[in-house]
Amino acid sequence: MRNFKYFFLILLIYFYTPSKSNQNELVIHGAYAFETFKGQKSCAVYLSFFNNTNTDFEINSLSSNIADKAEIHGTFIDKEVVKMKKIEKLKIKSKDQVYLQPGGMHIMLMGLKKELIDGTTFPIDFLINNKEKMKINVMVVSSKLRENFIE
Repeated sequence: MRNFKYFFLILLIYFYTPSKSNQNELVIHGAYAFETFKGQKSCAVYLSFFNNTNTDFEINSLSSNIADKAEIHGTFIDKEVVKMKKIEKLKIKSKDQVYLQPGGMHIMLMGLKKELIDGTTFPIDFLINNKEKMKINVMVVSSKLRENFIE
């Protein structure tokens, strides 16, 4: 029964589409973050970008009212140590998909202003092509889901 609960949450995340689903625009899908503990100062957010257009998009900046700073980070290995580096501008080419997922690219929220509780949501605002703003909601999921990914 316990595994069914986690399976259901994963399905919910997969089908949860906070932004519009028009086939002629950039779609941001399945945004989630793991719950945090009291006093935690940073967390990662994972989501997917789907560019259904004939135009390239560039994510210039992002922000959230629950953190002092929001950045897109990539991971790389330097002398057998995994490190993160800020990605200044994320390009999403025409008809392409970009996945931000554990162990890879992700959004880092730093200076968290509150604890993230399972079942709640919070917004992230994206500035796209230096002009268009897009707001999405991020679903907070149980940290037990992370433990199931690691097992």
